[in-house]
Amino acid sequence: MKFVSSKINTPFFTMQRSLVCRKTYSTFVLCSCTLLLIFALQACSTTWSGTESSKRPSSSSSAVSAGGEKIVPGNRTPYYVLGKSYEVMPTSIGYLEIGIASWYGKKFHGRLTSNGETYDMYSLSAAHKALPLPSIVRVTNLDNGKKTILRVNDRGPFHDDRVIDLSYMAAMELGFANKGTAPVVVEAIDEQNYPELVHSYSEGHSTTNRSYFLQIGAFSRVQGAETLMQQIQELLVMQTRELPVRILQSELATGILYKVWIGPIDTESEEEKISMLVVDAALGTPIKVEVE
Repeated sequence: MKFVSSKINTPFFTMQRSLVCRKTYSTFVLCSCTLLLIFALQACSTTWSGTESSKRPSSSSSAVSAGGEKIVPGNRTPYYVLGKSYEVMPTSIGYLEIGIASWYGKKFHGRLTSNGETYDMYSLSAAHKALPLPSIVRVTNLDNGKKTILRVNDRGPFHDDRVIDLSYMAAMELGFANKGTAPVVVEAIDEQNYPELVHSYSEGHSTTNRSYFLQIGAFSRVQGAETLMQQIQELLVMQTRELPVRILQSELATGILYKVWIGPIDTESEEEKISMLVVDAALGTPIKVEVE
């Protein structure tokens, strides 16, 4: 009501000037709002692009070595898990290790592996703490002699007593998917991991890479295995032979067996000599396992 009354009593020239000022002010406000809207859209666009790019793999300094070479995801060294440091091997050539294998399945199925692939529990793959990713290895189950060739594309298992973590399918092929672990030999297949290097080296050299292992005894209690291991170590020292001797566990339906193993032994003739030493010392009857 006040606005109508004042408008009626206002002279014409005053009212016209007021309308002109209001029109100018409205135009100024409209332009200002438009500019602010443009700046806001640009700011939002910049923020969105930065967020998206941070989610994508990039060739940043963390993914490039000091020499300018690209680092495959999962091969950065050292890396840390649960406060412990791990080193990645510079090469897998000649790698062979005996130890305990475990396997992982549904809990990790469909998740990303350490090198950025998707874990498939029904494919032949594995996780290893130190081998370069990817690496092709042959795994032999020392309990039954079954073997399989698979691709290492993940990191783990982070247990001191385990050497490799296999996919469910690999555990099936090795015959221990109904158990948690099995004693195994893991050996890198050099001709598949480094075909050019192995080909150039193999000219004029023997390409036979067989190794031998000896199981000496199996015990239901670890103390018995530890005693035998110490006796064998003393025997080898007396014969000036330096060979690894260790205890590996095998899971059975009735419990755990602790087995004493010697190896790897490089030649069959050396394996035969070690077997005779063990028999002559009345320390057991060795069982030979050949690994190619």
